[in-house]
Amino acid sequence: MTFAAVVMLGALAAGGCSDFLDIKPKGRDVPQTVAHYNGMFNSTNLLNFTYIRMNETGSTSLLQTDTYWQLMCDAHIADETSFAAMSARSQNAFMWADDIFQENEHCAEYGAMYYQIYTYNLIANNVMDATEGTEQEKRALLAEARVNRALNYYFLAQFFGKPYNEATAATDLCVPLVTEANSSETNFTRATVKEVYDFMIAELEESCPQLDRATRHRLRMFQPAGYIILAKVYMQMGRYGDATTAFQKAENAMSESEVVLGLFDYNTTLSAWGYNPAMPFAWSGGYPTNFDVNNIEVAFLKQGSMMSYTLQLFAPNVYVKPEFMALYEDDDHRRKFFANKNSTGTIDYPYYRRLFVRSMPNYAADMPEYYLLFAECLARTGNLTKARELVTTLRKHRMPVESAEIPSGVTTADQLIRFIVEERHREFMVMGHRWFDMRRLWNDPLFQDLKDGYTHTTGERTFVLTEDRLVYRIPPRVMSFNPRWINNN
Repeated sequence: MTFAAVVMLGALAAGGCSDFLDIKPKGRDVPQTVAHYNGMFNSTNLLNFTYIRMNETGSTSLLQTDTYWQLMCDAHIADETSFAAMSARSQNAFMWADDIFQENEHCAEYGAMYYQIYTYNLIANNVMDATEGTEQEKRALLAEARVNRALNYYFLAQFFGKPYNEATAATDLCVPLVTEANSSETNFTRATVKEVYDFMIAELEESCPQLDRATRHRLRMFQPAGYIILAKVYMQMGRYGDATTAFQKAENAMSESEVVLGLFDYNTTLSAWGYNPAMPFAWSGGYPTNFDVNNIEVAFLKQGSMMSYTLQLFAPNVYVKPEFMALYEDDDHRRKFFANKNSTGTIDYPYYRRLFVRSMPNYAADMPEYYLLFAECLARTGNLTKARELVTTLRKHRMPVESAEIPSGVTTADQLIRFIVEERHREFMVMGHRWFDMRRLWNDPLFQDLKDGYTHTTGERTFVLTEDRLVYRIPPRVMSFNPRWINNN
């Protein structure tokens, strides 16, 4: 089954692929029962930032696996040699160029999200008419489709819409809101940022209570993950009180989880995962994949690859700025995910690189992120005691207990908020999470000084992030199918 809606929205299919099947081709392969709709969620294609097109023959075409917002975060540095080794798209992202993609290039950040939205729309539009299931089962699947769809729009908004600003959100353009699995529809318009956020909030507020409360599988959507996603949407809007409420609901639902949701203790797990202090530069595996049933840090998964710049078979494309490596104390185990030598220890690099370990970050509902975002919301809403408890709990799992206490100089709410954001940086260094913070905090009075560091250098050249480049421009391939659209600046 190929999806015309995806192509007309994303303009991502090859130019010759203009013949598309109906959703009910000759009555075959059409979901009819609750079991069929339930099974539609069990696809790894829905859990990755990977754009895959299904062909009419049933085969698939892999159109794009690389994503680029990770390279647009502020911790990266390069030299002229490593910069020259990057792909053209990676160079564009690193430079915060106006356009990352050329006319004939696919964009996973756009195409993968709409490809998946088509599936969620198909379920949401039809599951209540399915056979052989109870009303409660149907409503749970409907809620799961709606929450997943909202999550995809959350990501689309972080790439193609301006950061949420109440004063301008009603006129700032974002992405089309598509809620029908209609392969013949071709007339789409860009919704505003406000419309997209209002849609996400309505979908999540209405659907999260309908999700099963107990998490039974990490790769399916249950209440804890749904409410974490709702909280993240509220945080991007600066509605920290509402985000706190959502996190509290997630916390309450976690008490009924049928799988362990928690934090790895790096004090004991790193050696079990293969870290060897005698050869720290050679560590390349052992960390549980996001699909591993024992990965207790995954509450729900949407993963993106960093492999293109963490593979240890090649010299790095990007390194970590020295000032960001300096954020780690010597006994912080997270520092061990980086090395300044090649995998054999025979070549010294000019800066530290991130190792291949944990090269597929989770951007959906991740327990370390839950601890830190929840703590920030609590600090912003006056509950400093619990905020400190959450941060300290995380730190006790990342370094020796005697080093984990928050520094004594962090006393005020503002200082604690700053410390938590810095802790997020230590936890997710160069993994891409920083992009969401950079956007969210761009106009936050407490973080205006961070903008001075929103630069990338190659040793000879310096590139500076501007407010316009907090937003991707709509890729040329998309615009060619939608010539009446106004592109981002």
